[in-house]
Amino acid sequence: MTPTHAQSVVILGGGPAGLTAAYRLIHHGYRVTVVDPQPLLAAAPTSTPGHGNPEPFTILGCHHATQALLRSLHADLQQPTQRNISLEFCLNENVIARYPRAWFPAPLHTWVSLLRFTGLPWKERWRLVSRLERLWEGDERLPADLEQRTADEWLASIEQSAQTRRIVWNPLARWLTGNELSVLSADAFITSLRPLFLSTRHDSRISVVQASLHSCLIRPITERLTTGGATILRNTDSAQFRYERDHITGVLLRNGSLLQADWYIAALPPQQLTPLLPERWLTRYAYFQQLSELVSQDGTLLHLQAEQPCATPRLILLGDTAFHSVLVTAATPDSTGFSLIATGHQLAQTRPDSNVEEVIPDMLRSLGLLRLGCQLGPIHRRTMPNAILSLRPGTKLHRPIQRSPIANLLVAGAWTDTGWPPNLESAIVSGNHCADAIARH
Repeated sequence: MTPTHAQSVVILGGGPAGLTAAYRLIHHGYRVTVVDPQPLLAAAPTSTPGHGNPEPFTILGCHHATQALLRSLHADLQQPTQRNISLEFCLNENVIARYPRAWFPAPLHTWVSLLRFTGLPWKERWRLVSRLERLWEGDERLPADLEQRTADEWLASIEQSAQTRRIVWNPLARWLTGNELSVLSADAFITSLRPLFLSTRHDSRISVVQASLHSCLIRPITERLTTGGATILRNTDSAQFRYERDHITGVLLRNGSLLQADWYIAALPPQQLTPLLPERWLTRYAYFQQLSELVSQDGTLLHLQAEQPCATPRLILLGDTAFHSVLVTAATPDSTGFSLIATGHQLAQTRPDSNVEEVIPDMLRSLGLLRLGCQLGPIHRRTMPNAILSLRPGTKLHRPIQRSPIANLLVAGAWTDTGWPPNLESAIVSGNHCADAIARH
C-alpha cells in the first residue's frame, strides 16, 4: 500500500486517535505532520506528578485494536505486564459481590456466570437469563426503539428493580460509558455490554496494566514518528481550514503559518473542530451540523498511595458516590495504589459543603481496602478534558463516521462512530479507519 510518491498528511490532534493514524501512515510511506494543541506529547508524565509510580489502566479482552497496537509497539521489547482481575460490585452496606467467570464456551459462559452472580436477586437473575436465552434462540427480539429510550427505562421494563439498577447496572454503565442510566440510551448501554459479557470467554477478560498509558502508547508512538521522519508541532493551535470549493488547501495555525498537505485528519474533540470549519460547510452539510449536538464533559482521575502491600489487584464499581470505580494495584511491593475516576458532572452533584478528597480515606476503609491506622499519601488529581461523551437518546445518529463529505478530510476520535463507547478502543479504531481510508485511496 505504499504510495508511488510520498503523499503528505496533516493530523490535527496528538491524542491516541491522531497518534494511531500517524503511526499507521508512517509505515505506509506517507509524510506526516502532527499538530498537537496541548502539551500531551511534550510533557505528558510517565508517572503521577510528584509521584514515583505510574497511573495504571485497564484493558478488556474485547479491545482487540488496543491489544494489537501494544503488541506492534513493543514487538522487540518486553510487552507491558497485564494481570487479569475480577469485576466487583459494592452493594448495600459495603458488601462486595464479585462477577464470576465461568469456563464454558460462549454463550454458555454468560448464562452460567449470570446465574452465579449474587449481586442480582435470584428472581431478577432468572428473568434476565431467561430473556437472554429467548434472544439467543430467536424467540424474542430486542425492541426497535432502544435508541429513543433511556437505559434506566428499558431495564425497568424488563423487571430489574430500582435497587438493582442503582447498585449494579448504574455503576456498570458509569464504568463502561461515563453516563448515568437515567441519561444513557438503552441502545448505547446494550452496545457497551455486548463485547464484554455476551461474546467469547477471552473477550470478557479484564486486565490491569501497571505502566502508564503514556509509557505504553504515547511515548513509543512519538519515538517511532520521530525516527520515521514525521514532524511534530507541539503546543500549536490551529485557527482555520483554508479551502477551494469542497477541498482543503491548507490549515492556518495561530502563529500565522500555513500547513499544506494532500490529506487532513482532524483528531480533535467536536468542540475544537467546528471553529476550524468554514461557515459554508457548517450550513451546507448535515455531517458537520450534527457535531453541535454532541455534548462532552471532563473526567477527573484521582491517584493516591498507601504504605501497605497489595496482594491482588482489584476493580470495584461503586454506587452512590461521585466516583464510578476504584482500581487497586500494587504500586510497589510494599505500597498500594488507588485510582478513582469520576466525571465533572458527578463531582458537581456532590454536596457543596463536603470535600470529596477528604472522604476518600473513610470510603476506602469502609470497603476494607485501607487498613486501620494506615495513612494515605498526597492525592494527585488530573483533569481529562472532554473525556466523557454524553450518550443520551438520539446521540447515535450524531456520531460521525470517519469519512467526511470533504474529499481530503477525515475525522478521528473516540467520539466518532466506531461501534464502541467513546473509550481508548474507540479512539484507536477511529485512527486505524482513517489510515486505512487514505492507504486504500
